[in-house]
Amino acid sequence: MSRHWCLRWIPASNFFIVPVVLAATVVIQTTVPTRAQPFILWQTETIPRTCTEIIPVSLEAAGRDRLFWKNKTELRVRFINGSQALREQVRTYASVWNQYSGLPFVFVEGGVSEIRVSFLPDGTTWSYIGNAAQNVAQDVPTMNFGWFDEHTTGPVEFRRVILHEFGHALGLIHEHQSPAAAINWNKIAVYQYYFDHFGWSHNKVNENIFKKYATALTQFTTYDPTSIMHYPIPPEFTNDNSHVDWNSSLSAQDKQFVRHIYP
Repeated sequence: MSRHWCLRWIPASNFFIVPVVLAATVVIQTTVPTRAQPFILWQTETIPRTCTEIIPVSLEAAGRDRLFWKNKTELRVRFINGSQALREQVRTYASVWNQYSGLPFVFVEGGVSEIRVSFLPDGTTWSYIGNAAQNVAQDVPTMNFGWFDEHTTGPVEFRRVILHEFGHALGLIHEHQSPAAAINWNKIAVYQYYFDHFGWSHNKVNENIFKKYATALTQFTTYDPTSIMHYPIPPEFTNDNSHVDWNSSLSAQDKQFVRHIYP
């Protein structure tokens, strides 16, 4: 059975990437070694972390429409755990999408919900993509923020991560693998990096880094390097030293596209 691997660049050479197989999905969790505890992420504003998207294995054949919510007037969001301070950060930044989407996030205290948020402090942040969340039991989270700390996480990090994960909840996928992307990859450098650090073959790098989504799966018809859904690309990975920074706000195309899919 084929599986969809989600791998995203982390701008620090001492990160480990640990694949975890969950039923019909494959999740890549990111961890950082420390002297005291080898596999825990520490909180810092200077080393942003990555997210994991959880997608059905059959997604690529199913096409874009399968990701988006149908026959819904709102998406109910319920917290499974977390302090009031962390919950308020999520409410604040998730609601930014409501200014542009006709499918608003509505936070509820109990009952049935489409999205369930946890703050399990395991160093991983992830979300189910769009309506794939409706196949998850009501007592199980569909989104996790695993490195937030109400005392040390800064406002830019809160905004960047929450907007990104709730973009996934709306059905948006990562942008850098868009078929319209014209990234001038330095493939030799990328191949060497992943072989040296993870022992990956060329085929595995091709599948996880260079492979582009089918046109039917992209968020927008035009490649958008400023999208909140874009993963950063360091200049060392391109022939022309071009790069993509960590985006922390919705781009104009993010706003336009979400209006289009949820008018």
